Amino acid sequence: MKLPAFCIQRPVFATVLSLILVMIGFMGYQNLETRFLPRFESNRVLITTAYAGASANLVESSITTPLEKSISGIDGIDYISSDSSQGASVITVVLEPGVNIYNVTSKIRNQIAMAASTLPNTIQAPLVQTGYSGMDLMDIGFTIQGEPLNNLRDYLDRNVISRIQEQPGIASVDVLGANKYAMRITLHPNQMTARQINITQVQQAIQNSNLQLPAGSIQTATMDFPITAKTALHTAAEFGDIVVKNDHGQLIYLKDIASIKLGNDMASKSFVHINGDSAILLTVYNTNQSNPIDASKQLRLLLKRIGSQLPANIHYTVTFDQSNFMKASISEVYKSIGLSIAFVAMIIFFSLGKIRSSLIPIVTIPICILATMGLMYFAGFSINIITLLAIVLSIGLVVDDAIVVLENIHRHMENGLSRLDAAIKGSKEIATPVIAMTLTLAAVYAPIGLIKGVVAHIFASFAFTLAIAVIISGFVALTLSPMMCSKFLTHDAKPHNKLNQHIETFFHTLTQFYQRLLSKVLLHRLKIVIVTVVLAIGGFILTGSLQKTFLPKEDMGFLITLLNSSTGSNNQYSQDQLQQLNRLLLQNPGIDKNVSLSFEPASTENNNMIFSTLKDYDKRNQSANQISASVNAAFKKNAGLNAISFAPSFGGSTQNEIAFYIMAPADYQYLYQMGNTLIKKLSAYPGLINLSSNIQFNNQQYDLTVNRAMADQLQVSVSTIDNTIANMLGGSTVSTFNIGGQTYDVDIQARKSYLQSVQAMEQFTVPSETGQLIQLTNLISVTPVPTQTDLFHYNRLRAAEISGEIAPGYTLGDTVNYLQNALPTLLPSQVKYAFTGQARKIITSSNSMGTIFLLAFVFIYLVLSAQFESFLDPFIILLAVPLSIIGALLSLKMVHGSINLYTMIGLITLVGLISKHGILITQFSNTLQKEGKNARDALIQAATIRLRPILMTTAAMIFGALPLIFASGASAISREQIGTVFVGGLLCGTFFSLILVPISYSYFNQLKGWFRNRARSEVSDTI
Repeated sequence: MKLPAFCIQRPVFATVLSLILVMIGFMGYQNLETRFLPRFESNRVLITTAYAGASANLVESSITTPLEKSISGIDGIDYISSDSSQGASVITVVLEPGVNIYNVTSKIRNQIAMAASTLPNTIQAPLVQTGYSGMDLMDIGFTIQGEPLNNLRDYLDRNVISRIQEQPGIASVDVLGANKYAMRITLHPNQMTARQINITQVQQAIQNSNLQLPAGSIQTATMDFPITAKTALHTAAEFGDIVVKNDHGQLIYLKDIASIKLGNDMASKSFVHINGDSAILLTVYNTNQSNPIDASKQLRLLLKRIGSQLPANIHYTVTFDQSNFMKASISEVYKSIGLSIAFVAMIIFFSLGKIRSSLIPIVTIPICILATMGLMYFAGFSINIITLLAIVLSIGLVVDDAIVVLENIHRHMENGLSRLDAAIKGSKEIATPVIAMTLTLAAVYAPIGLIKGVVAHIFASFAFTLAIAVIISGFVALTLSPMMCSKFLTHDAKPHNKLNQHIETFFHTLTQFYQRLLSKVLLHRLKIVIVTVVLAIGGFILTGSLQKTFLPKEDMGFLITLLNSSTGSNNQYSQDQLQQLNRLLLQNPGIDKNVSLSFEPASTENNNMIFSTLKDYDKRNQSANQISASVNAAFKKNAGLNAISFAPSFGGSTQNEIAFYIMAPADYQYLYQMGNTLIKKLSAYPGLINLSSNIQFNNQQYDLTVNRAMADQLQVSVSTIDNTIANMLGGSTVSTFNIGGQTYDVDIQARKSYLQSVQAMEQFTVPSETGQLIQLTNLISVTPVPTQTDLFHYNRLRAAEISGEIAPGYTLGDTVNYLQNALPTLLPSQVKYAFTGQARKIITSSNSMGTIFLLAFVFIYLVLSAQFESFLDPFIILLAVPLSIIGALLSLKMVHGSINLYTMIGLITLVGLISKHGILITQFSNTLQKEGKNARDALIQAATIRLRPILMTTAAMIFGALPLIFASGASAISREQIGTVFVGGLLCGTFFSLILVPISYSYFNQLKGWFRNRARSEVSDTI
């Protein structure tokens, strides 16, 4: 290859090439976006529909089922799940990998519009959302002194919430802790009956009396005078003076049959306490397309401006900021980059013993890192936790090629060539292996471009960043490094530097030892192969129990505590227990803030929770898991507290839980029975504990049945009955009013005493067509029935979720494998199942990872075959790779790690790294044989000469990864596990490469000879 020689003869040209790379990199780095994970499109569409006052059964039949039917035929949908609860339907549409979410969303909206005629007339149009983020961006707590929370809520509605929603990247803001103001009209059914007034009359009177309409204008010859009719109502007194009925000149006012005051709207009440003090919590969500780090930064700037304008008695605090974990994680990786550069520079210096020689490979590090960032910018990548990890690991790789070039040039100088001649000859000689190693490592990642989905997208960010760095390092090694060697590399026959003397003595002794060892190894090839196979099988068995997860469980810096209040307990009881939990939690020195949440009415048993923000990583000496275990132990010491605390991983899930749906074309009673039966059978498996079903029928509802014959006889329509019950019990918004530019609802509902028992409905009356009021109890019968608060569907089938915990000593992968084998035999043929949560992620990601891993081997084999013009030589090179993988997995097992997205990235990268050792030995052995040496001597000489560069490059890669192993702080577990894979795999792979590659080379060389002899024999027989 002529490029190295050209650069040696044109040193300025070689320098300019590297400076151009640095300039491109610097400009690109300044424009790179910083985010936590690579940018990728969401694959979820959320469809929410509110149906005030409707039961879960009614929501399911009238909204969820028709909507699911309307969208089920759209191409590109992976699965549809839904939750029908009291007053709300939530449908989640998950798309297949690679599908354009905007095209599918457009089709969903069209189908929903076509299905609108089948939905109830009283509901608002279903809300279709895309690009939403499932996790809070930020939680902001507000408190007020000396005034009720309603005043604070009104202030926030007027001055704060809209300003936050207008921020770029913000999707929505939820408000907890206080309801909006509303004009509450509380009806007295007994007074209505006495005055022969029905609910419809009340609704119409309010709507007809509270109007804001244009009244026109008066036009004179010279001016126009607009006229405003002041018919809108604003105060409770004005609403009380509404005339509901004129009974023969006797006016009946609204205040005669109702209590009227400015109070809370009819939304479910929520209660928030921050460290025990009443507060309002703003939960801010960002869009999926936005950068959480940037969105949080801009939001904090806005909060600073808002804070300066707050009244003296209103204060705010940020109780949670998702970006804190992200920024801390990225900061820790930057520290790892700095340490990695220092460690690699140190190992190079101690390997070479000379500062001038050491600078030649060291200078490639900043050039390659900056140039990589420049090309990352042009490729559309960002600075994120994945690409930064790739840069950390690339630090040990980018010096490899320069070390190989330097060592080969130095060897020729030892043989008597001048610095210039040695640089030309050595770089020319090593150019082919350098190109081969660079292309081999890049080829490992080529299959990633063939895979779709989130896993492949994350893989691609890491792989292409590392591949860019390696390709640039190969280019620098063939341009700048030879030129620098020709100018700065020195060789002393007898080194004067004592450190250099010791280093040379060490490598000389090690080389002689390896040469003797290799000679003996080649005499006992079969024995060593058998021992290696046994070791490989044993290692494979030992690593079989490694846990499989999608992502390692990180310390996110917060805990969630769930209070399991018994069904039917009132809110005050739950509030008292939450306050007790709050005091216990704050006793732990690692907890900074507690935000307790509870709701009324409760929709689920785990309706009360506390969100605990932990202190910064450097201000506590316990991890989130350790703090969780500590507070759980404290809970158990307090009788009557049924609570559990856990540390969620990224995305809010826990690693020790498993869940799956069972679905059937049947009713929920059947699923309830099937779920309980299945739980009893699965309980025999020791790997599953605390199994439960979300279908419990542990709530009670009353079914009202209309006596249609009696209603018809009394001339009362069913719709009138429905309207009376819905408005009296469920309440309704009949109008709006305005105060100071803010619009509020006007709500009507029966007084609270009528909502507390079925018997109170005896006071309700309904009008007949003749105007006569009929007692409601004459027209209906009431039956108490057990009910389910949430009704679930999966792919349009009714579903029950079975969930449980994984027992100590078992892994999520073990449990998933067991269930995949057991469920088809335990369930009837009409009952289907589907995994959800972590289990589903593992199954889908394992399929993608397995495909990528297999294709990586195929691609690297084909690339090596093309480079060596042989289908046998690649086998020689790749034989050490499986053993390297086993070594990496054994190392992972020693640190109690798991097979996850990060470790799979490391394992695939090892395929290319270990192949580099085999390439050096195999290529040089082939060259020596072509020069006339016999196979055995060529092999021993090649392996011996390549020993030092192999050891130096391995040491550089290992020391470059060491900062990851000793990581601390945010995302430490992910960095520790990928670092462990690298170091363990490199140590094991390098050892076996130095032993197995020569053995396999000798075997395959004999096989080649046999093929050549057979070919000659066939030719001679033909002649």
